[in-house]
Amino acid sequence: MRLAKRPVSPMPLYFKVMMEIRENILTGNWSSDSQIPGELDLAQRLGVSVITIRQALGKLAQEGYVRRERARGTFVQWTGPLRQSINLEVEAEDLVAVNPDGTSFKLLAYGLVEPPKEISRDLQIEANEKVARITRIRLSQGQPLAYVISYVPSRIGSKILKRDLTRLPLNIIVENLLPFKITQVKHTVAARLAEEEVADHLGVPAGSPVLYVERDYLHKKEMVLRSVGFYRTDLFTYELTLKRRTR
Repeated sequence: MRLAKRPVSPMPLYFKVMMEIRENILTGNWSSDSQIPGELDLAQRLGVSVITIRQALGKLAQEGYVRRERARGTFVQWTGPLRQSINLEVEAEDLVAVNPDGTSFKLLAYGLVEPPKEISRDLQIEANEKVARITRIRLSQGQPLAYVISYVPSRIGSKILKRDLTRLPLNIIVENLLPFKITQVKHTVAARLAEEEVADHLGVPAGSPVLYVERDYLHKKEMVLRSVGFYRTDLFTYELTLKRRTR
């Protein structure tokens, strides 16, 4: 992930680097005692200077997340709890997650791109195949509610009409293009701080808390769509109702 760079930000750049590195540690992407990428590698990945990386690593070392060894590198020191996910399976006749009343969408970008590694893996993208990357603002009563990035295999995404992207939830658009229905939606919900680009589009200060919602839409075990959304916490709450199956 490459951090956005703006000349003015209320959030120090080193702090954003800290959050990115800590995220990899707390999610278990970088396990305890493993060596993390070098300073130059991290600087290139995140689009910042080596000095900023050193400042972030120094703070993380003070907080006990990493340890720095001379002439060897930086290693994960965190032995505390990792972020846990709770998997709730809910039977539902209607998998549409958007209330249509007062909901609309503003299309920011749409195009076929080389898939990031994790998207290529999870969507089972074939070699040399691209994905459709769609960036939209979800509006509620004309107010920005969420900044959403979605990925669809190009064999599906290339058939999507731009006019549909301004008025319909993407899962409905995709289902209309498929010979089958989406049978499962997996949700991941977490708290994040808004980067400048997200904050600008949502109309909130950079660094504001936002609700991060990742949705994977599947037909049986095949993923056909992934959406990553950043939701304003002052306008959005996440509600889940569990019902016992009646026989």
